[in-house]
Formats: sequence, structure tokens, C-alpha cells
Amino acid sequence: MAGYEVRAVTFHAGTLSASGQELESSLEELAERALEAVDSASSATGLRPTYVRVALPGVRLEDASRVAKVAERLGSDLLLNAGAWPASADLEKLVDVPRSGVYLSILLAERTWEEARRASAFIHSLSSSDPALATKVAINVTGEAHLITPYYPLASAVPGRDIVTAALTYPSYLAEAYSREGLQGLRKAIVEAGSRAWAVVEEVSRLTGFEAGGVDLSVSPWMEDSSLGLAELVSGVRMPRPGFALGVRAINEAISAASGKIKTVGFNELMLPLAEDSKLKARASEGDLTARYLAMLSGVCVAGLDMVPVPASVNDVAGLFLDVAAYALAKGRALGVRLIPVEGAEPGDRVDLGRFGDAPVIPI
Repeated sequence: MAGYEVRAVTFHAGTLSASGQELESSLEELAERALEAVDSASSATGLRPTYVRVALPGVRLEDASRVAKVAERLGSDLLLNAGAWPASADLEKLVDVPRSGVYLSILLAERTWEEARRASAFIHSLSSSDPALATKVAINVTGEAHLITPYYPLASAVPGRDIVTAALTYPSYLAEAYSREGLQGLRKAIVEAGSRAWAVVEEVSRLTGFEAGGVDLSVSPWMEDSSLGLAELVSGVRMPRPGFALGVRAINEAISAASGKIKTVGFNELMLPLAEDSKLKARASEGDLTARYLAMLSGVCVAGLDMVPVPASVNDVAGLFLDVAAYALAKGRALGVRLIPVEGAEPGDRVDLGRFGDAPVIPI
């Protein structure tokens, strides 16, 4: 029987206002406290998170390198997100941040072509040296700088507040529940797993004094534990056949129903990050998917255009950012985009994305 895991516990450090050398020491102290609390909470609840993360509300541009130094010292023990930078900033000064392992997001505050092209040029610059670097940067198309979600790279923090949140990995667990009892079973399984994750949040909150923010009940994959597998099961068709989007919507409605029973935070929708889902990689390799189709799914799915390798084109990638911004405005929900533009690639080529393995390049 498939189980579930706590994907991440994220500390949204909104009171960490230090700068310069003090910022480095404050971050390292917080990291030590966070790791100790998660260890204790794991023993108490029987659930050990796959990742421990700290998200900042944003730092001064001149302090970005200090955050990068802390990340290099921490290694894989704890991941850092430096928050959101406006697309109007001098983005080239940030190129060393993702190279150090720190995540960040670029904010399209006005959702203009000028902003979108600047963000696209920055992503192209990163990807041209190493496509895996583009996986550490998301484009925030909502204009909302301080998003409270455990999911990287869009996670941030609210200035003046310390909040802890959690996320789950549970697509196969939900698929088994749906196979047994349909949508009712799906809702029950979401509540069961979400309640266990909430217990972790409460325990970590008690140990650290961070506010217990909630659980993001989003269905997010990790390779063979496939969100697409669940979505195809519920919809009854293979992606991208007609009818698939309604299955996505049914899953999101089940999450929404479960959200009334658990304190939630973040996106709370199905996620379809291409490079993180083995089944989705296989569908993309069949040649039937385009980036525009995945962008369209943003109308019913929080991350329809996430972790997607495409042929390099500054203007086309900028246009995709703006298309998803239109869906975000129509939905009234926060959305983000992670695209990996690959110089010289054609649809059907494959690109190495480091720990995510290789993924197919799809047409725009």
C-alpha cells in the first residue's frame, strides 16, 4: 500500500531583519534551531520531513552574497530561499545566488512586457551556463511579494512574522484511496495525511515559537510518485486528451473540501512540474505536449507550467510569463512559472537537470 511523506517543513523568517555579517550569524543560528526542532518533532510524530527550509522576506541586493555563503556552509541539511526580487532590479547581480544553491523568485509587479523580458533574459543567462540553475528561480506573476507557502522557489515571509508551514508528497496514496472509494475516498485521504502533517507543524511551532501557519495540501509529485498518474485516473483520459482538465478540477475540489477540516496555507491545488514527475516526462516525450497547453492548465491547476524545458527564446518565454499572469488574474490566485530555456535545443531533445535527471524539451 502506498504511503505519504511530509515533503517539507518551511520556516518563514519574517523577523530576521539583520544585514551584513550579522545576517550570516542570525541565519546560521536559525538554521541550527530549525533543524533541532524538526528532529524533535519527527521523533514525537513519527514523520520526518524530506526537506527543512528557511524562506526570507527578501534581503538587500548587497546581502544576497551573504545568504549564498550560508547556504554553501549548510549544504543539503537545510535549504534557503532569499525571497522575491522585482524584475526592475539589477538581476545580473543575482547570478551567483542560485549557483550557491539558494532559491529565489522574480516578481512581475506590473506584469508588463518590459518586466517579462527582463525576467526572461535573466533565466536565459542562468540556463545558458547550466540549465539546472533555472530550476532554482521562479517567476512570480501575481504581484504579491510575500507568499506563504512551503513550496520553493515562490516561498517568502511576511515582514515582522515568523511562521512555520508544511507540505506533503502523496499522489500514489491518494490514487489508491480514489481507486477504492472514488472522490469521497480521495477527500478522506487528503484529510488523514494533512492532519498528520499539521501535527508536525504544531509540534515545531511549540518548540520554536514560530506561528503555526498551516499545511499546503497541494498534490505534488516526486518522480514515480506521480501527480499525473492521479490526474489521469480521476479524469479517465490520458493527458492531453479532451476531458483531462475536468479531472484536474475534481482533484482541486477535493482538496478544497478537505481544507475546511485542516488549517491550510499556500496553493492547495494539483501540481504538474514536468521534470519532477516521471509519468509527465514520458507524456512529454511522446510529443503531444506544448508549453502553451501546460500554461492553459494554469486556469485549473496551480503549477501547470513548472519545471518545463523549452527551446531558448527570450520573447516567447516572456510571453508565457504574461499568459500565466492572465490566468492568475482571472482565478484571483497566486501562480508562478519555472521554465528552463535550452540554447540550441529542439523539441524532443533531452536536457540534464542535475538531481532531477534528464527531461524532454517541449515546443512552446
